[in-house]
Amino acid sequence: MKVLMINSNRYKLPVPSMPFGLCCVASAVEHAGHEVRVLDLCFSKKTGRDIADTISEFQPDVVGVGIRNIDTAAHYNTLFQLGAVNDDVIVPLKKIFSGPIVIGGPAVGISGVEMLSFFDLALAIRGDGEIAMVELLDRLQNKQPLEGIGGLVRRKDGEIVEDNLPLRVIDLDALPFPRQHHFIHLKPYRKLRAPIQIQTKRGCELGCTYCTYNTVEGHKYRLRDPQRVADEIEMIVKETGIKHFEFSDSTFNLPLDHAKKVLKAINARKMGLDLQIMGLNPGAVDEELIQLMQENNFKEIQVGVESCCDAVLRSLGKNFRKADILRTAEIVRASGIPVMWHIMTGGPAESEETLKETFDTILQVASGWDMIVVMNAVRAYKGSHISGLMQQENPGCTSDNFLSPLYYSPSNISIRAMRIFNKRMALKHPRMLFPDEVQRVPFILLKISTAVMRLLAPHKPWWKFNIFINKMLKVTGINILRRMVFEYTHRKTAA
Repeated sequence: MKVLMINSNRYKLPVPSMPFGLCCVASAVEHAGHEVRVLDLCFSKKTGRDIADTISEFQPDVVGVGIRNIDTAAHYNTLFQLGAVNDDVIVPLKKIFSGPIVIGGPAVGISGVEMLSFFDLALAIRGDGEIAMVELLDRLQNKQPLEGIGGLVRRKDGEIVEDNLPLRVIDLDALPFPRQHHFIHLKPYRKLRAPIQIQTKRGCELGCTYCTYNTVEGHKYRLRDPQRVADEIEMIVKETGIKHFEFSDSTFNLPLDHAKKVLKAINARKMGLDLQIMGLNPGAVDEELIQLMQENNFKEIQVGVESCCDAVLRSLGKNFRKADILRTAEIVRASGIPVMWHIMTGGPAESEETLKETFDTILQVASGWDMIVVMNAVRAYKGSHISGLMQQENPGCTSDNFLSPLYYSPSNISIRAMRIFNKRMALKHPRMLFPDEVQRVPFILLKISTAVMRLLAPHKPWWKFNIFINKMLKVTGINILRRMVFEYTHRKTAA
């Protein structure tokens, strides 16, 4: 069959993400003998035209649409992205294509049932799509019933008639490499310094109360052979010359022993890479791990701290405590690797006192040029423990099963009070960044800042530029004016 796979994600801040998951499924479908084409709409200026031209030229039998995010996950003033996906992708696609349309991706793994209704579509695949999509295509090709396919969600006459448990790929090493460079043009991503994503495993055995990784990838770790990971990276380097990679695991360093084996396997190849990780868990950091990161030339580490108060960490279901954060900070700081620290305010035990403890601690342990990303509230998603708490307190809190952005409100402090507290801290300390403010930055400024960093500091993280600008605002006294404007606006709004 001829299969068109569409990347619907067009959000590019702070760095655009390549459609890794979509390419995983495309590679598996192609490996199974189907003819595959990927239409990447991330940089499209006229999505309807591009969809129509591709449909007309390729004449697919089936179209798969990858949906990365429900929203921007900014946890405050979140941008709901499904509306744009519907208007820019789904609606124009349905106008010109009458065949089967299948949606998939991380967002569908969370709220597949709700999204079929939102888009008025019939088919979705939750969880791993490599095996499920191939089976779906085989049955469509042979005109067989679709019932029972793992992960398949079906809607008929406005009603959900099937919602199967995800079909997990047990042996990840049996899957073909995603080969993103084979399916999409990497040049526009690389211009904005986007890394190529690599997975070393799937699944998460942690129990964080706000997280949905368990829902999307499963509650058990499925590990890839470290040598297989190194083989994939080596193949991409040889075929593209690109050496900038990001490990996109939910938490790279769990299990710790596996992470070390991966780093040792990569280091043995001596490929001269620039590496970074999306998530480092403070509960599993030691000197050997950080030493291996240094040997592998890590340019950036992102650490998911969330809070520096034990009471809040417990309420968030974290597997580490403040002492682990302090130990991790000491080890990482000695390495000299730039760190982006992630804070999430608004856990069930949050209060003004716990906020003070968190900020006092993180400002003490983070270096002067480390970035501190502050999430202003906890976004509740379907299937998370936090969403369950909200429904217990107010059964009518959501009309669409948490598809639209909703935030958990702690009993000891309001979301608005947290936002004011956090903003005041940020106006005093240039190292802080709010994702909900980044999402409002014009794309042209992203391109300009990337060009400046490419010229002046090509091997430094993008957020170093943000810290530099904020420090200049503080030195020149402009931050004092910003603080005065904020306080005036806050008092006026309160009145």
